[in-house]
Amino acid sequence: MSILDTPRSSTQAAAATTIKKTTRVVVRKPNLDDKNNAIKELDAKIDDIRPRLNAVRDAIMAMTPKPEADSRSVLRKRLGELRDQQNENKKGKQAKVDKLNTLNNNLKKKIADLKVLQDKLTFKTTEAVEAQIRKLEKQVEKGSLKLVEEKKILSEISTLKKSKKSVEVAQAQQAAIDADKVEIAALKDTIDDAPARELSIEYNKVQAALDDIGKVKDQAWKRRNELFDERTRLQRELDAEFQRKKTVNDEYFAAVREHAKFLQDEQVRKREDIQHRKQQELEEKRLAIAREERELAEIPAFEAEITTCDSVYKYLVLFSNDQKRIVEATADTVSTAAVNSSNIRQVDTAANVPSGVMLRKKSEKVEDVYHVGAKSKKVKGPKEKNGSSSLKLPLAVVEQLVDLKIVVPTSPADLGKTLDALAEKRDHYRANQAKVTAENKRKAEERIAKLTLADVDSTEAIVQRTEVAHEIEAAACK
Repeated sequence: MSILDTPRSSTQAAAATTIKKTTRVVVRKPNLDDKNNAIKELDAKIDDIRPRLNAVRDAIMAMTPKPEADSRSVLRKRLGELRDQQNENKKGKQAKVDKLNTLNNNLKKKIADLKVLQDKLTFKTTEAVEAQIRKLEKQVEKGSLKLVEEKKILSEISTLKKSKKSVEVAQAQQAAIDADKVEIAALKDTIDDAPARELSIEYNKVQAALDDIGKVKDQAWKRRNELFDERTRLQRELDAEFQRKKTVNDEYFAAVREHAKFLQDEQVRKREDIQHRKQQELEEKRLAIAREERELAEIPAFEAEITTCDSVYKYLVLFSNDQKRIVEATADTVSTAAVNSSNIRQVDTAANVPSGVMLRKKSEKVEDVYHVGAKSKKVKGPKEKNGSSSLKLPLAVVEQLVDLKIVVPTSPADLGKTLDALAEKRDHYRANQAKVTAENKRKAEERIAKLTLADVDSTEAIVQRTEVAHEIEAAACK
């Protein structure tokens, strides 16, 4: 079974099950005032940091040494000049300096050797040795000593005489040492002159001045490095505040873009919902059209034409003297009334009647009369006989004959042809009624199968579907 054959209630239930309920996350529009307040606070911090950073930079620039104001370069230059002069003086004194170094080395060796020799001697001079020898000899000459004591003193005298030579050697070495010292002192006097001493004194003064400047410079560099550290710290704080400011702006505009995207998504969602509802409505309309198409196709074909033929035929029979036609019309009227009472839907006589208007009885109606034939002074009623030379037919009857493409009778003599034409037309309609009705049903099913939502959305589809049945019926009449 196709969707067009599905009952309305089940189709709506099926459509309802296809609707998915999704949880929507509502994205609020960011508050511009909150963003501006945050930026204002960050700008206040930036305005507080920037002057301090500029002050530190100015202090660093003020401490930067200028080449023309650097006294160290002048002192260094003078120190170099003094060093050059001292070098020139040292070149002429190098031989004396070498000799002085040699004498100093020899003197040190002689003093060391003398010290070793003197450590072994009891007396330092020969006079002391001779005095001791004479003292001991006097003791022996007195003859008052014992033999053992005398031998001991004689042995000591012999030892003193032997050591006298060593004392003489020590005295000679001491004399050489003293001579070397005199020579070294004289050589130093020739080397250590007044100009050299003046150069040395000035050199020391310049060096001391450079040292003082270096200390001041070191303190200045220490302070400068502290300023550099302070500048780096303040610059980092400033950069951090600018980064926070950038983050606030980025987050705000990101939220604005997200809110704009949310609005766009909402518009798309609403359009999709509207489209979905529209499709559902169109689907319901399509089902309604399909039902209406089938209902129209179920109506027997040529029903209106057959009814028109019957009504016109029965009306015109009233003007005829043919009893056979009158009896047939009367019998057909009875049978038609019976059928209508049992099978045919009754006509709503109140339909299309304006509000407040009452329908007149047939005897009270004043019909529009269409005069056919020669002029007559007297207007006769509908029961005029064949003796009349013309017929006066209502305009509605004339229009129905024209619609049926039947010649309008101009006199009672033409009634037979008209009645035969009406009977023939009615029989033709009845003969083709079943066939055309089946064809209407088939065409209706074809139209239903081809009917799309786009066709339903167009008002022409509803108009065209009501005109097709008439085209089929008209084709069957040809």
